[in-house]
Amino acid sequence: MKLSRCLTLLAALLPITLAAPTASSARRQDVTTTDSNSSFLVFALFLEQLAVSFYDSSLSLLSADDFRAAGHPDNVRHGYEQVLTGAKAHSDYLVGEITKLGYADSTAACDYAFPVKSTEDFINMSEAIQSLAVSTYVGALDRSQSDTYTTVFGKMLGDEARYATWISTAVKDQDLADINFESPSSMDNTSTIAGISVTDCSAGIDPRIFAFFRGLNGAV
Repeated sequence: MKLSRCLTLLAALLPITLAAPTASSARRQDVTTTDSNSSFLVFALFLEQLAVSFYDSSLSLLSADDFRAAGHPDNVRHGYEQVLTGAKAHSDYLVGEITKLGYADSTAACDYAFPVKSTEDFINMSEAIQSLAVSTYVGALDRSQSDTYTTVFGKMLGDEARYATWISTAVKDQDLADINFESPSSMDNTSTIAGISVTDCSAGIDPRIFAFFRGLNGAV
C-alpha cells in the first residue's frame, strides 16, 4: 500500500476539521482541535499498546536459546528488549497526554492473540508492526494541529524508523537500498497482521479504530 493511500485511510478514520476559525467559531474550533489531537493520540496509543503486548508476550515465549537456534546472535534478542522498552515509554507518554485532554476512558488496553509460534514468526511480525508504526506517525505529523505534538510525533517517528530499519537490516539482513519508508510495500500485510491480533477492546476505545483493524480480516 503506497503511503498516500495509507494517509488517506488514516484521514478518513480520524477526520480533522482544517478550516480556519472565525471569531464566532473560535471556541468550537478549540474543541475540534482537542478532539482531533486526542484522536491521533488514541490511534498511536492503540498501536503502541499492541506493540508492548506483542513484544512482551513473544519475548516471554522465546528464549535466548530459541534465537540462537534460529541463527541469531544474542544481541538480537537484547535489541528487541530495547524496542519493548521504547514502546512502553511511548505508551506511558500517550496515556498521560490523553488523560490530560480528558479522554482517560480511551486509554484502556485491548486484548490480543498473536500467531507467534517460532522466532521467525516473531521477527516477521515485528517488521510488519514497525512498518505500520512508521506510517502512523508520518500520518500524525501530517495532520497534527499542535506544535508540541508535532515535535513529539517527530521524535517517536525517529524511534520507530530506527527500530524498523534495525529489524530489516541487522536482523533480517536485507539491503538498505530496498527499504523505503516513504512508500512501504508491506502495508497490506502489516495491517492484516495487526487486525487479526485484536480480540477485544473496552467500551472506551473509539469503535472506528477497533472496526478498522478487525475489519481488515473480515472479523465480526
